Amino acid sequence: MPASFAPRFLTRLRVVGLEDEYEDVRVEHILAISRLPVALTSLAAWLVHLGDNSAHFRVGLVLLLGYVIASLVLLVRLQVGGDPGRSFVVSAQVNDVGWPALLCLFAELPNTTFFLLFLFAIIAAAFRWGFLETMVTALISAGLLLLQAIIVAHGPVAFRDLLFAPVDPARLVMRCAFLLMAGSLLGFLAETEKQLRAEMAFTNRLFSLARVGNRFAPVLQNVLSELGRVFQGKAVYEVAARSSSGRTFKWEIPSLENSTIHVREIAPADKTAEMMPDYPHTFFMRRSPPNGACRVTALDEEGRQLKIDQTKGLEMPIADADSLLAVNHEMGRDWCGRLILLNARLGRQRLHELRFVQNVVRQLAPALYSVYLFRGFRSRAGATERARVARELHDTTIQSLISIEMQVDVLRRRNPDCQVSAELGRIQELLRQEVLNLRELMQTMRPIDVGPHQLLDFIAELVERFSRDTGIAVRFISELEEVTVPDGTCRELARVVQEGLVNIRKHSGAHSAMVRFSSQDSFWKLVISDDGNGFPFTGRFTLTELDGLRRGPAIIKERVRAVGGDMVIESIPGHGSRLEITIPQKGHESYG
Repeated sequence: MPASFAPRFLTRLRVVGLEDEYEDVRVEHILAISRLPVALTSLAAWLVHLGDNSAHFRVGLVLLLGYVIASLVLLVRLQVGGDPGRSFVVSAQVNDVGWPALLCLFAELPNTTFFLLFLFAIIAAAFRWGFLETMVTALISAGLLLLQAIIVAHGPVAFRDLLFAPVDPARLVMRCAFLLMAGSLLGFLAETEKQLRAEMAFTNRLFSLARVGNRFAPVLQNVLSELGRVFQGKAVYEVAARSSSGRTFKWEIPSLENSTIHVREIAPADKTAEMMPDYPHTFFMRRSPPNGACRVTALDEEGRQLKIDQTKGLEMPIADADSLLAVNHEMGRDWCGRLILLNARLGRQRLHELRFVQNVVRQLAPALYSVYLFRGFRSRAGATERARVARELHDTTIQSLISIEMQVDVLRRRNPDCQVSAELGRIQELLRQEVLNLRELMQTMRPIDVGPHQLLDFIAELVERFSRDTGIAVRFISELEEVTVPDGTCRELARVVQEGLVNIRKHSGAHSAMVRFSSQDSFWKLVISDDGNGFPFTGRFTLTELDGLRRGPAIIKERVRAVGGDMVIESIPGHGSRLEITIPQKGHESYG
């Protein structure tokens, strides 16, 4: 069971790397430059009584000179030493608290105006850190004043002889109270300001990760990982549903220690469980020991907290989760989704953190949608340009080559010289092969807009055209009348068939071939076989084994990986080859 509360929000924002080292150096420079005028001003005020030759004056003068020298040393150390380390910061804070304590103890009495120098130490703590550290500094300062009073009133006689006046309890209590109030106020202001800056820096960092032009899946992986680290989740995922197609996808990081994203399509039957439509817009749910009842803090889409009776009866939607943070959002008009962090932890400012993550996701969703759209637009623009080039090849180059081939054929028939006729025949065959190559290139360049309803007809037409153009007898056999393959997988399968047929024509020397599509054990199965020369190796090899041997068709292997499939090649040189591709029917989608 996770702890009830996470560390304070400011600390978690800093842990993910938002702490600016340059900002630390700047803060220490400001404090060092400010400390020296404070010490010099205190010394100048003391020197007003320059004619005083009392022990009280001499001790105060020595202490103030020590304060000035220490302030100067810290400033020089910072200028010479460069970046301040943790030891420098701690020693500077001890210096800021220690000198006022000595001045109040020896210069006059615990009621001296030098207690105001404690304010500089409190301000320094607020400038460096936040509320907790500032309050600790204030408590230490007040404690030192009380300790001095105890020493003055009840300390050893020999030590009390070094002091110069009795203690005024009323003024001492007022000044301790003043230090505590100043510490709480300055600490609260410092914590609020630093947290606001850290939140802005974190939001800007997420926007910098969501750069247009990058691939969608890596961008989403980086964004989800950052959010998961801030809220200390164990796993994080994004579920998005597309209203136009009714399909739902899930981008999941199972472990933030690894931060590898996995993409898969959600079955329609599981969409309701993943999208949680009956749950609030934004909510944090945590099991409470010992009975495991769930406590819910929830917001509506406007950021208003929902009342207890509005969340009563809600159960943990994920059975093995101890806590859950979920935010609903929209990406354009076509997509809606949920960001979900498993076993997330929120601090004591739950409402503030919930509103923060709600606002961040709301602002970030359009940026992620832009990344998604840009990749789609770029792909369409490339496809349009390739289609234009393919049309130009068909209308100009191919027609010209066909015309030249026909003229060569006419010349060959008119020339009775066997040697010349044979040479013209060879040139004619080369022209025919180039026409075939260009047509195959055209087919590859043209965009394939094929879905599950068109896939089988597309492959059948592709096989028929190939047989007609090449003279190789190819059959297409489908054991299915319809398929439910995702669009992205359909396009990749069509390209695989194209590439496989091209390889048969170029390399196999086959007279016949077969393309078979079927379904077996929750896998789609595509088989391409021929009776040609086979591959330059003998045996049956999987995709992993082919990678190790650096064998097999590289383009087909890449396309099979893109849809999460596997491949087996069986080859008998001189007796043909068999390419078998299996793709899981659920669980993967080449998306983003």
